[in-house]
Amino acid sequence: SGATANQNTLILLNGQRLSHIDTSSPDLAAIPLVAIDRIEVLPGAGAALYGNGAVGGVINIITRQNYRNSAGIKALGGSYATTGGSAYASGKGDRVGGALALNSLSSDGYRDNGEVRQHNAFADLRYRGDGMSAYLSAGGSHQEQGLPGGRTISASQNQYQDDPTGTNTPFDDAEQDNYWVMPGLSIQLPGHNALTLDFSRRRQTQDYRYISLASQGKTTVDSYSVAPKLNGQLATGPVVHNWTLGFDLHDYDYQSRASFGDRDLDQTERAWYLHNLMAMGSHWSVSAGARRLDSTLSGDGMRSEQNGEMYEGGVRYTIEGGLAFFAGAQRSVRIANVDELSPFNPPIDPQTGHTYTAGASWAQGRQHSTLTFWRAQIGNEIVYDPITGTNRNLDDDTRHQGISLNSRWKLDKDLALTINGSVQQARFDGGNYDRNDVPLVPESTLQLIADWQALPWLSAQIAHRYVGARYYDGDLANSQDKLDSYRTTDLQLTTRYRALYLQAGVYNLEGNHFADYGSYSSFSGNTSLYPLPDRHYLVTLGMEL
Repeated sequence: SGATANQNTLILLNGQRLSHIDTSSPDLAAIPLVAIDRIEVLPGAGAALYGNGAVGGVINIITRQNYRNSAGIKALGGSYATTGGSAYASGKGDRVGGALALNSLSSDGYRDNGEVRQHNAFADLRYRGDGMSAYLSAGGSHQEQGLPGGRTISASQNQYQDDPTGTNTPFDDAEQDNYWVMPGLSIQLPGHNALTLDFSRRRQTQDYRYISLASQGKTTVDSYSVAPKLNGQLATGPVVHNWTLGFDLHDYDYQSRASFGDRDLDQTERAWYLHNLMAMGSHWSVSAGARRLDSTLSGDGMRSEQNGEMYEGGVRYTIEGGLAFFAGAQRSVRIANVDELSPFNPPIDPQTGHTYTAGASWAQGRQHSTLTFWRAQIGNEIVYDPITGTNRNLDDDTRHQGISLNSRWKLDKDLALTINGSVQQARFDGGNYDRNDVPLVPESTLQLIADWQALPWLSAQIAHRYVGARYYDGDLANSQDKLDSYRTTDLQLTTRYRALYLQAGVYNLEGNHFADYGSYSSFSGNTSLYPLPDRHYLVTLGMEL
C-alpha cells in the first residue's frame, strides 16, 4: 500500500513475472479479456512460490487453456476526442488452439497535454500432444502520451480549483515500447509427476522529454528468465502431497541515457524454492513453502550482493455447506529496484515483511463471500524520504492491518450484486514518524456493482466506488491536510441484436471533481494534485461471432 504499492505487489502472467526492476508498472492493456480464463489474487501470500516483491501479495493472470471458435470486432468513441477499436479471433483444433487480438486507442485526454495514443497486439498459442503440452504467449504495445504534471496548491494560488484541466508542462511527453515472449513446455513423467520449462524474454524502452526541467532521456530494460520446475502428487497414508520444486533465474540489463548522466546496470536473481499443498481428508488442507533468493547487481562502478529467505504456510478447514476457515503467514523479501539504487541514494538493504492473514469464505447457492483479516510488519521498508530527497530504508518498522470483504450475490436470475470493501490502517512503528500514517493509504474503500439483465436484449451495470481520505505522497510527518475522499459512479447500458451489440457508458455520473493522487514538497511547502476526468461518455459498437 502507499506510494510503493506497485513495487510491493507482484504481477504475473501464467506464473511468469511481468513486474520490472524499475519503478514502472507492467502494461496490462495488451492482454485482452477474451484470452483471460481467470485472475488469481493472493493477498499476503505467494512469496515462496513467486519470489521477490510479493510483499502485499500476488496477482496472477491466467490465460485460457482451451479456446473456442470465435471472433469479434468493435469501434468506440467518446469524450475528449476519444476513438479506438479492436479485433480478436480464437480457435481450436484437435491438438492446437489459440487467440490473436489487436487494439488501438487515441484520446486527447481530460487535461491539456494529456493526450494518449496506444496500440497493442497479443497472441496466445496452445498445443497438447501425447504426454506433453507446449504454449506460447506474446504481446507488444506502443504508447505515446503527454505529461500534464500536477496542479499546484500554494499560499498564492490554487490551480486545482481554478483550472483543473490546465498544465504547467505543455511540452513534456513520453513514449514507450514494450514486448514480451513467453514460451513453455510441460512434459508428463511416470506417476503423477510433470516437468515444466518456462522461458521469458521482455524488452521495454522508454523515451521521455521533460522540457519543463530541461531534461530528457531514454531507458531500456532487457530481461530474460528461465524457470524449470518439477511438480507431482504423492500419498503418505491418508495425506496427499501436491508438491513443487523449482528454480528461477532472472537476468535484467538496464541502460539509461539521460541529460544528467548515463547508467548501465545488470541484475541477476537466482532462487530455489519448494512448495507443498497437503490434502488431509475432505476437510483439512495445509500448505508450506520456502524460497532462497540471491541477487547480484553490478555496473556504474558498483557491485552489490544481497540475499533473502522467504517462507509461507497456511491451513484451511472446510465445513459441509460451503463454509471454510483459513489462516496463513509468510515472510517476504523485496530487493531495491534500479531507480531506488541510484548513485544519489545511500546503500539500501532488502526489505522484509511478516504478514499474517485469517478469515472465512462462504459459498452457497448463488453467493460467494470472503472475509479476510490481515496484519503485516515490514522491516527496512524502502521509501522516498522528502527530508533528504533520497530513497532509503526506514530505521523502524511499518505496521499494516485491516479487514476486507469480497462478496458476490446472485439475487435472482437477472440481478447480481458485488460488494468489495476494506478498512485498514498503515502506520510507522517507531523513529521520526512514529505512529504517523503511511501516505496514500486510505482508511476505508468500498465498491458496489449491480448487474441487471433488464430484458433479453438489454443489460445494465452500475458501479459505485468510494475511496477515503489519505495523506499526500511525501507527507511522512502528516503535517498537511489529507487528500480528500471521493466517490464516483459509472453506468453502462448494453443492447444486443444477434451478433451485434451497442454499449453506452457514462462515467463519473455525478460530475465530481477529485484527484486520486497528490504529492507534498517539504522544500516548497506546496502540494500538487493530479485531477481525474469529470463526467465523460463512451459509446461502443461491436460484433461477436
